[in-house]
Amino acid sequence: MKKIILNFWLVNLLISILLFFLYKIVMMETKLTDATFLGNILYIIDILLNLGFSLIYLAVMVLGSLPFFLNLIEKIRNNSFLSFLAFSGIPLICVIYLGTNVLIEIYQYNYSFIIRPLVFLIVYLLCTGVEFLIFRKKIKSLKYSHSVKM
Repeated sequence: MKKIILNFWLVNLLISILLFFLYKIVMMETKLTDATFLGNILYIIDILLNLGFSLIYLAVMVLGSLPFFLNLIEKIRNNSFLSFLAFSGIPLICVIYLGTNVLIEIYQYNYSFIIRPLVFLIVYLLCTGVEFLIFRKKIKSLKYSHSVKM
């Protein structure tokens, strides 16, 4: 069981790193819109904010993958809801929090800096959801194979 959970955690970590690099590429593709001095300063501030958000994003995704190891506890592993929270709980909370902030900022300012990280976090949440479904299928097949052997 430890090997299965470690494999899922490593896959999740690789997905996190891949999404982090994709986020950095998307962030680098932003173009300078205003060539004035103030436009340059705002562009630099935007880059710094995006760098800060990308580091926070990476930290949240790495920390969000650590609860995978809670599935080593049989009570959590056998409960679908608790197992789902171990897989996707932290990313789900972050999506709800960031989504609420984006809606508030768009309502107040018609723009939000958090839109890009939110999109990538939703993609990460979908990936952890798929991983959870694969994990549950593997757990059920292991239970079935152990019950047949006995």
